[in-house]
Parts: sequence; C-alpha cells; structure tokens
Amino acid sequence: MFYPAPEGEEASTDYFVKINNHPLFIYKARVSAAPINMVYPGYQRPLEQTEFASFGYFDTDGTVDVEIESTKNIETVTIRPLSKNIKPKVTGNKIRFQIKEPCQLAVEINDHHQPLHLFVNPVDDRKKNKDQYTRYFGPGRHQPGIIDLKDNESIYIEGGAIVETLIRANNARNITIQGRGIIDASSFERRSGSMIGLSECADVKVEGVILRDSPSWTLSVSEGRNVHIENVKLIGLWRYNSDGIDLVNSSDVTVTKSFVRAFDDCIALKGLDHTKQSNITNIYVNQCVIWCDWGRALEIGAETVCDSIHHCFYRDCDIIRYQYIALGLQPSDRALIFDIHYENIRVEDPVCDDYYYFDNPQNPVLDISRADSYEVSKIANPSPYAGGQLVWMCIASNVWSKESNRGKIYNITYKNIRVNSDFSPKSSFMGYDETHDISDLLFEDIYINGKKVTNTEEANMYFNDFAGKSVFFK
Repeated sequence: MFYPAPEGEEASTDYFVKINNHPLFIYKARVSAAPINMVYPGYQRPLEQTEFASFGYFDTDGTVDVEIESTKNIETVTIRPLSKNIKPKVTGNKIRFQIKEPCQLAVEINDHHQPLHLFVNPVDDRKKNKDQYTRYFGPGRHQPGIIDLKDNESIYIEGGAIVETLIRANNARNITIQGRGIIDASSFERRSGSMIGLSECADVKVEGVILRDSPSWTLSVSEGRNVHIENVKLIGLWRYNSDGIDLVNSSDVTVTKSFVRAFDDCIALKGLDHTKQSNITNIYVNQCVIWCDWGRALEIGAETVCDSIHHCFYRDCDIIRYQYIALGLQPSDRALIFDIHYENIRVEDPVCDDYYYFDNPQNPVLDISRADSYEVSKIANPSPYAGGQLVWMCIASNVWSKESNRGKIYNITYKNIRVNSDFSPKSSFMGYDETHDISDLLFEDIYINGKKVTNTEEANMYFNDFAGKSVFFK
C-alpha cells in the first residue's frame, strides 16, 4: 500500500525508487553529518554540521521488488542491517533487490553519508475504524499546534499525512497514538520539549508513526507504566540533545520493531531527580534497528536518580551505525544497576570520518569561543576512553549527577553479541571505588568479526581497579 505525499512536500532528489514498479515518494530528513556536540542551552546547532538523508515508507504483506536509481555514481552498495543478508544487483546507477517482510533498512551508496532509509510496514487496517479515534488526521498537511491528551483519548495519523505538532499527556490513562503518517516538529524551536512527552501515564500505545526533526528528546516516557511502543520510526534528529526514546523512572515498557536514528542517545533508561524517583524495571527492547550519530546507541544513564535499575532486556537488535558507544551503562547517581541482559545483539560499523570533536566525544565543549583551539582528531577510537566502544561501563560523578552517592553495577549478561565490521572495538569498565564497583559480568558467545573471544585480552577490554571482579567467558 502506497501513500501520496502532501502537496508542497519537497521530495529528495538523491534517489528515485520503485516498489513493484510503482513509484515511491522519497522524503527528506535533516541528519547529523559530523559528531560534534556542545552543552549550551538555547544554542541551535549549525546547519553546516548537517546533511540530508532520504526516506520512504509503504505497507506490504508479501515479497516486493525494489528498484533504486541513485544520482550518485555507485562504487559500493551496503544494505543494513547486514543480518538481513540482502545482496543487491547493481547495473549502472540502479540497484535492485527484494524485500520479503516488514523491516527497516538503510541503503548506503559508497559510504554512510546521505543514505536512503526504507520503512516497510505491515498492512494496517485500523484506519477503517477512524470513528474510534478522538483525533483523526487524513492525508495532507495539518497544523493543530500542541496536542494535550487526556484519559481514553487517541490519535490516528493516516499514511500520506504530515502533522506539525508536539504531543503531551500528563497523568493520563489509556491513550493511543497510531498510524502510518509523519509527525513533524521542524517548526518548533529547540528546547520546546519532547516531541511526544508522556508524564505519569499508564496503558499507553504508540504504534506505526514516523517522528521527524524533534526539537529535543523525541519520545519520552516519565514515570510511565504499561507502555507499548511498536514499529515507530525516528529520523531527522540532528539537533543538540535530540535523544530518540527516553524511558525515565518507568516500568513495564516494551519497545519493539522500531527504528531510531538519533544524534544523541538512541534508546536510554534514565532516572531524573524531579520525578517521583521510581525504580526502572521490566523494560524490554526487542527487534529494533539503531543508528547513533554521536552519543550512545543503547544506554543506561547517565542520570540514575532512583534506588535500582533492574530486570531489563535488550534482545535481537541491530546497531547498524554508532560513533561513540554501542552498549553503555554510566550511572552517575545512587542507582544499583543489576539483572541487565543483552542477547542476540548485532553491532556493525562505527562512523569513522575525519571530523573534529572538542576534547573527546564524551565531553562536549562548554565555550563556543574556544572552538578553534581544538585539534582535529580521528573520531573512531581516538583514545583508550573515547570512540568506537562496544561496551562502556563507568560509575562516576559527572556533569549530569544530581546526588553525592554513587551506585554499583553487577549481574550483567552479554549473550550472542556479534560485531560485524572492518573495525575492532574496545570495551571499558571503570568502577568508582571499592564499594561502588563493577562485578559479576558474563560474556557468552561473543564474536568479533567472526572470531569467538574467550578472554578479556581477545575482547580488547580495559578494567580499572574497581571493576572486573567475577568476569566469566563461555
């Protein structure tokens, strides 16, 4: 099923795509071109640090033939996730391949810049029951302003619709945001708040929509209970602090079959001091595709204001691009972090451009006037503590800390983690002191570029004096 674009929407000129010989409209989304960050409230990111990616979407319940005509000369083609094992046929400037099931793909021509993202949805029949929704947006462009959802309210955004809005809900029950269309926040200023911001809400569903160009965090759930996020696509997150999905002091949350391309953290678990400081538990992140342009792909922290973060599962996910950290745990407050499981995680290539960053990518610049004094450095793996990290665990006080107390990390499992890249990543484990340490780590079936690693040396792991007690390989 195909959806016409709203009148006046500017199409990408980088790609021309046909699905089963039917032309597919290709949208544009501004994305990061350089992993440069800065802590500076209110400051807008310079456009020269960005570029445009392309994306298209459609629904299908069967195998489809894809033809892509690129306006760039084709030297190489990479279709990610690599786990899909899609081998395209290239003739001149045309690429052909088949898609056999709903998925989210990134097609890279020559390198990672200006890729084509394809969002292939299952067929959606829910729009036939549009009377069941409180707000229904049909094809076309809509500007409803900020939407506040109350108990039992719902939104449906049909394919072919672009809704320029921010969505809020506070202490609401049984709310739904569904559809195939695009929610766009490009007209909202930075620091306008989350694109979808849900506070103290329960029994929530967010399904199917595309979120483009968030002014800050994109989809945030604070003190949420029983939240289901499925087949949501986040793209165009180029601004400072443009996290993807943030689960804050929440429990019983599932994020599944979704795509996140974010400049900052992609999917993050956080504890903030201005909430009820509830524990974070029963979090399930499944079958997601992640592209991280600067921060951390799958992250716990840095804000960890709660007693514990535990019983959290990341399963069957593809990290197709990352720059700094693929799997991060960095508590900077009191939380105990334990019973965390990473299973069947596939990690691909980091971004390796010769862009400059300020000091190192963990420490964004504080004073823009000093920018010219920093040296140009290679982004991937510039030092033992920055860039191209597979796993990063660090208990420390930092700029995000709200408490004087530190926590611990223990009982963490990594099972069937496979790195498929020309690059061999490091991993770093740094406890805070003897009582705030890192221990009880299990690494089972860890493969780096086809080779199973059986010890810390083979895995290129660094441990400080307060980490590494009870580390096991299987």
